Amino acid sequence: MAATVTSVFLYVKDVRRSLEFYNEVVGAEVLQMHAEEDNGPLTLAILRIGQFTLMLHPQEPHAEEFADTRLGVGIHLQLQVDDVDGFHQHCIDQGALISISGEPTDQDWGWREFALRDPDGFVWSIYQDNSGGQWTG
Repeated sequence: MAATVTSVFLYVKDVRRSLEFYNEVVGAEVLQMHAEEDNGPLTLAILRIGQFTLMLHPQEPHAEEFADTRLGVGIHLQLQVDDVDGFHQHCIDQGALISISGEPTDQDWGWREFALRDPDGFVWSIYQDNSGGQWTG
């Protein structure tokens, strides 16, 4: 049986702030935004990065589940781009880069990558595959 990972749910402190980060910095397309009442806080934002769906939910209604954890800990996401240096500069230009690894670096396995954290501490490896397809993320 073949399976495909299609989406991830991220529980965030501020859905609108995270939506802006993923739309403006990462380039995710905003598909849907939902609030329980008109002009109320967002309760769900659905974004698309390529064929992958990112769903942002507020953490607060699930506070009990997160009582002993910190957001962003224990998950590491990857985003493949065509030009990692250009994407790194884009992040800097947007003023939203919270880098944990500094400049893009060439790795032994053929990737050129850097890591950044989103507003809630989720870590993303941003990479360009220069291995000729020998390594798939």
